Amino acid sequence: MFVNELRKQKVLFAAADAAALVLAIRAALAIHDPSGTMQDRLTANPAALVLIGSAVLGAWILIFRSLDLYRMRGGSLAEALAICRGNALGALLAITVGFLMHLEISRITMLLAYPLAVASVLSARGLLHFAIRHLYARKEVTVALVIVGLNRVGRYLCDQVLDELNHYELVGFVDDGPDSASYRGLPLLGPSRCLRELAREHSCLEAIIALPEAGADCQAHLVALCEELRMRWSIVPWLFGSMASGLRLDLIGAIPLVGPRGSNIEGLNYLLKRGFDLIVGLAVLAIVSPLLALASLAIAITSGRPILFRQTRVGMHGRRFQMLKFRTMKPQAGDDVHREFVRQWISSDRGAMCRNGDGAPVFKLAADHRVTPIGRWLRRFSIDELPQLINVIRGEMSLIGPRPALPYEVEQYEPRHLRRLETLPGVTGLWQVSGRNHLSFEDMVRLDVQYLENWSLGADLKILARTMPELVRGGGL
Repeated sequence: MFVNELRKQKVLFAAADAAALVLAIRAALAIHDPSGTMQDRLTANPAALVLIGSAVLGAWILIFRSLDLYRMRGGSLAEALAICRGNALGALLAITVGFLMHLEISRITMLLAYPLAVASVLSARGLLHFAIRHLYARKEVTVALVIVGLNRVGRYLCDQVLDELNHYELVGFVDDGPDSASYRGLPLLGPSRCLRELAREHSCLEAIIALPEAGADCQAHLVALCEELRMRWSIVPWLFGSMASGLRLDLIGAIPLVGPRGSNIEGLNYLLKRGFDLIVGLAVLAIVSPLLALASLAIAITSGRPILFRQTRVGMHGRRFQMLKFRTMKPQAGDDVHREFVRQWISSDRGAMCRNGDGAPVFKLAADHRVTPIGRWLRRFSIDELPQLINVIRGEMSLIGPRPALPYEVEQYEPRHLRRLETLPGVTGLWQVSGRNHLSFEDMVRLDVQYLENWSLGADLKILARTMPELVRGGGL
């Protein structure tokens, strides 16, 4: 019920956003073109206008979704900033589509629509928040809720209910052996037997049984009590306490399935990420093509052929591919040194680390004698990584993702490390912008899994934005 209510709210806010955007664009047209000449030209082919306009509007809403605008608390500064960013990207998208499709709409109109869109979306969301809160405040809509279990899980559930916009009114906790007397001003109402009295006091009462560590008999007794009292109930499964990465609930028909959290880069999300990789990868490849030519010429002059270095890497689901880089090492350089470094890095052997000027550990292979002078410069600004854009376009890599693993590295993985192979490896990623040279192997795996489970297009855009300063400073990828 709680999740369904939040989903309905997301649909309502998406509809309100769409209506506000349409209103903003129409207002911009009216201001910039009061005579209606531009509008007449636009409506000359209404079918094409509706098709293109719907596609742009849908993409605009997807941009809002990628910026987490349908999960943020209303009225926050983060929401306002995300609306500004989302409308800027949406306006830029509309201008680009208008130019490519030869639509008779002025770029000045779209620039004027930007502040109007920000104001209209903020206003529409504010009104919708007010209306929903007013609705939830009505006695016939409000549902009393009691949490059975004043423990870590119960407190977490309490936070979620209090911090989200919903129709529940928390009355307190019920627990036979609590570890505290209250939480966030909500009292401990008594042991589980007091559910009978609470059911008499509240005509509509729901219970969340948050005792994952209790025995099956105890949980079955509480469920039977709720059924007897005609109380709607929900229960936290015993698996919750044993899964460090959290749980995921799916439905196949009417059968509920509970399992560990997996990658969020699946289904439509994978298609969205792949489309983003193709569009941006092709654009960046076209922009940096002169730099690729210069780098190729520099390698050929200073150290001869081959110009490209092909190395077998392990990609998505363990599939191997040939990763492309500019050659930065002397021809016929062996990999024994790097194999030993990888072995020590994974085993967290301190002998694998050099140290910086402050004595802090640095997890990288320093002063490698195999690197050529031009190669050292290419590595510093990550120019040697640019040929991987070809791997991205081929579908072997992604712009953002875990670092592509080496076969002899994967041979030393433990089962939990294999989770980082659940998606395409990336040219850059969360670990690169989180202090690459100072991260242990376990830290890298933790960040990769975090990226997989919480992926969004907005997160990819943020990682790209954080990558650019590293390149400018010469910090490498």
